[in-house]
Formats: sequence, structure tokens, C-alpha cells
Amino acid sequence: MERRRHKTGHFTFKLTAFILAAIILLTVCFYKMRPLIITYAESVAETILLDSANDAVVAILEEQGVSYNDMVTLTRNEAGQVTSLETDVVKVNSLKSLVSNRLSSLISEREYYDLNIPAGTFLSNIYTNGLGPEVHFKMQLTATARVTFSHEFKSAGINQVLHIISVDMDIRGSLIVAGYKDGVSVATSAMAAQTVIVGITPEAFTQVIESENDNTAGLINDYGAVAGE
Repeated sequence: MERRRHKTGHFTFKLTAFILAAIILLTVCFYKMRPLIITYAESVAETILLDSANDAVVAILEEQGVSYNDMVTLTRNEAGQVTSLETDVVKVNSLKSLVSNRLSSLISEREYYDLNIPAGTFLSNIYTNGLGPEVHFKMQLTATARVTFSHEFKSAGINQVLHIISVDMDIRGSLIVAGYKDGVSVATSAMAAQTVIVGITPEAFTQVIESENDNTAGLINDYGAVAGE
């Protein structure tokens, strides 16, 4: 009876020691793997944010059927010359809100995103990178976007100017993966509309945009001569 207790106690000790050693080994391995996991996660998160941003812009523009004339009004004189360009601030603000909300919705559709890293990559050897079975991780991602519209004017020939309207998105979010949590941010732009202005170009382009603090239209930006001096 005494010998059986001794054997049982010895086995329990060995099992406990083995479990502790395994935990320590896994902990050491995890901390060595952690920088690579974070790098992969940040790269995947940035790709997801950029793809979602482009998808959001395309979807909203298609759903709203937005064209250049919906956002900009050209004023001409009696001779047919363009004298001014005016942005429809209501339409632009509506599009900004729709794009931002759609982007957040696309990201939040999935609670978790898959992160798959080939086992050979963890060996930090150029000959094993990308090889071996994939080690699977789960990551969470949230995002909000600050959306603005910008304008660009390019010469398109004699008495012709190409006017490009772009959607600029500054996307900030939170990334959670394998004991790591930090912010992630990307910036991207997508073309919303463009047109070629034919004839003598206007001397100046004025756009009225909302204040960043209260979303009230009232801040006037004068972009000067669109064709250059």
C-alpha cells in the first residue's frame, strides 16, 4: 500500500513537472513567435482596411448613381465660357457619411479574421520562409474612417482642364491578436468623378466645406486659378 502511494506520488510529480516544462516551453516559443505574428497581423489588417475602403466607395457611388454633375455645378457666361465651379456641399456631406458608415459596416460584418502563417516562417530562415503547414490564429479588427473629398486639376490640352474629384479616407482602428492589442491606421484615396472642362477655364474655384468640429458648412477654401498662372 505504501509502495503504491509512493509510485502514485512520483507519477504525479513527473506529470506536474512535464506540464510545467511544456507551459514554459510554449511560453518561450510564443514570445519568440510574437513579433512575427504581430507583423503578419498588421499587414493583413492594413490590406483588409484598404480593400474595404475601396469596396465601400464603389458600392456607395453605384447605389447613389453619383456623377460629376451631381457634385459640381459649372457656371458659364453668355459666351459659353466657364466662370465658376461650385461644389454641392449637401451631396458631398451625404456621400462622406455613407462611405464612412459602409466601411465600418463591412469591417464589423466579421467578428474574427483568419491569420495563417506557414510554420517554416517562424524559423527565420530564408530557405524555410513560406514553407510547412500553416499555423492558424484569430484576430479581431475594428475601424472608423474620416472621409474627405479633394479636387485636382490637370491640363488636358489647349484650353482643356481635367477636373478630378477624389474620396480621401483616413482609417483608424483597433487590432487584437494573440495577446496583442494596438491601433492600426491607413490612408487611401479613390476617384469619385472626373470631367474635362473645355474652353477658357475659370479664374478661381471655391468650395464650401463643413467645419470639422460641428459639421456646419461655413469654411471657405479658395483654391486659386485652376489652370495655373
